[in-house]
Amino acid sequence: MTQQQSKKTAAVVVGYHPDKAVLSRLLLALAGQVDTLILVDNGGSGEVNESEEIRNLDLIYIDLKENKGLGAALNIGFKAAVERGAEYVALFDQDSAPPPSLVPDLLASHHRLADLGIDCAAVGPVFYDRREEVKTYFPFYREVDGEITSLYPATATDRLVPTDVLITSGMLVRAQVWQEGYAFDEGLFVDYTDTEWCFRVRHQGRALFGNLDVEMGHAPSDAPPARLAGLSFFRYSPLRRYYYFRNTVFFLLSNMVSGAWKRRIGLGLCLRFFVNILIDDNKWSAIKMMVKGIQDGFRRKGGPWKPVSGGGQA
Repeated sequence: MTQQQSKKTAAVVVGYHPDKAVLSRLLLALAGQVDTLILVDNGGSGEVNESEEIRNLDLIYIDLKENKGLGAALNIGFKAAVERGAEYVALFDQDSAPPPSLVPDLLASHHRLADLGIDCAAVGPVFYDRREEVKTYFPFYREVDGEITSLYPATATDRLVPTDVLITSGMLVRAQVWQEGYAFDEGLFVDYTDTEWCFRVRHQGRALFGNLDVEMGHAPSDAPPARLAGLSFFRYSPLRRYYYFRNTVFFLLSNMVSGAWKRRIGLGLCLRFFVNILIDDNKWSAIKMMVKGIQDGFRRKGGPWKPVSGGGQA
């Protein structure tokens, strides 16, 4: 750990019934990169502490006793990090594989942007699905003149690029932003937690950047995605379909989302509805949960899924 980093950075990892080996590797990879390492257990992550390697880490373990959702877990972890003096907090899903210098490299990006007078809320790496044999990068997106543009490592000339949205995992957030009231929306529970936060901080004039020279492997779904028309279609359970469709509709109703983004996301949602039917194993349950999600999104309903007594499988 560099002197510049010392006492400034923390990593918050959120676990929910993880692959124990993958989570252990993640924690070990982060231990030397940050001053404070926090694992927030949303359920089923406690077994990782049985490993001697993990027990030897200076790890703060927070057991939530139940799944309180991604937003709540991130906020609880963020609070613990800030209480320990962190000025920058890196957020991670349990399925990520960061390189040894990810946090220092992203921190250097923050310092570079600050020197340029840019009010940056967060910086993130470019990521790829770590389970695929060939690296396929996910782009950064930015609206320019009413059009959504995609930036990939091979095509962009600038390596530190402004972006409209970052994914949770690997995002290094300036703690001051969170302290000023930009906590994560706990009502969303899981999907769109990161997207909503990104649009909200940008709506208030802060910037987000992606570093195209910093790569991170990640597994964003139950299986590698199907790709069609420039979109990635993730394989999820019917319950995740519910959250995705509910939260997408909820997000589209927000006044902080531009017309260009509403058109792109809305069309993408329609396409996903039909593609999901093709790729999902439990098709009828997926259809029911997607429709229910759309209905609850228009009703502005948040929080965890609560099935009607005696009804349906999630």
